[in-house]
Amino acid sequence: MKMLNDIFLMIRSVLYLAVLYIGTLIMLFLFIPTLFLSCKQAGCFPRTWSKIMPFFLRVICGVQVRIEGLENLPKENGYIVASKHQSALETMIFHSVIPNAFYVLKRELMLIPFAGIYFLKTGCIPIDRKGGAKTMRQMLKRVQKRLAEEMNLIIFPEGTRTAPGTKKPYTPGVAFLYEQCQVPVVPVALNTGYCWPKNKTKKIPGRVTVRILPPIAPGMERRAFLNELYKRIETAQDELPNPFTVSK
Repeated sequence: MKMLNDIFLMIRSVLYLAVLYIGTLIMLFLFIPTLFLSCKQAGCFPRTWSKIMPFFLRVICGVQVRIEGLENLPKENGYIVASKHQSALETMIFHSVIPNAFYVLKRELMLIPFAGIYFLKTGCIPIDRKGGAKTMRQMLKRVQKRLAEEMNLIIFPEGTRTAPGTKKPYTPGVAFLYEQCQVPVVPVALNTGYCWPKNKTKKIPGRVTVRILPPIAPGMERRAFLNELYKRIETAQDELPNPFTVSK
């Protein structure tokens, strides 16, 4: 019985991935006119994509997403979101939750056909992860410019995806940006990795939670901020409901 269930889940997961890849490719072509619009206007593509693909994830794989704490987002744009990172799902949905969102991402992603153009057009900042102080200074200037344009940065302070239950030290990069940019930082806890496991094809039915926490105001000392950010996210992380037992 378990084997049959696993096969069924795998079929559903492969079907969803087909919809994801083919649907994304179709949308990339349909939204070509947005490449001639402003950075914020071009954001209608990722916002639309981030609503459509989770819809199919729910319909095909039975994975639901619950967003909590929207009232904690600052009223004025130009802030940083520091989120736990467990799967590709959060990168998918953040554009529908955070207005005018952009990412700092590794330069290699610019090589993805068509998608790389959209990354640049919608405000994403590619960097060489092996770059030194010069790369950091250039990145900081570009981030500050985006924030001044009332865009909102999404960053993953762990630096990589981690499995549920895993706790890793947060990289100093988020503290550096907090100190230099002098804007609020919004912590986010989530448990997406239970239903969308890292490096796994199979998507497991359940209801995951993305919990937006009250922002940390600018002005703290760098180390104190990093400790507070870690405490807030990891405490909230431990309090999130089990995706497989929560009522529908």
